[in-house]
Amino acid sequence: MIQIPENIDSKYRFVILSALRARQIQSGGVPLLKQPSHKATQIAQKELVQGLVKFRIPGEEESQEEEATKEE
Repeated sequence: MIQIPENIDSKYRFVILSALRARQIQSGGVPLLKQPSHKATQIAQKELVQGLVKFRIPGEEESQEEEATKEE
């Protein structure tokens, strides 16, 4: 079983990010890991676990900025 990284807040987000990255790989995107014998979904999951895929959660940045202004 794959351990979900700390920077991903839920297993559902991990599944969605993995699926999106796997779709990129299947559409011709270059895998960040050299494991040709694995399926695109497995490669995508391993990339996320190792922190190789950068992602942004819309709305999360806004809430962090609001918290920072409240603290000041």
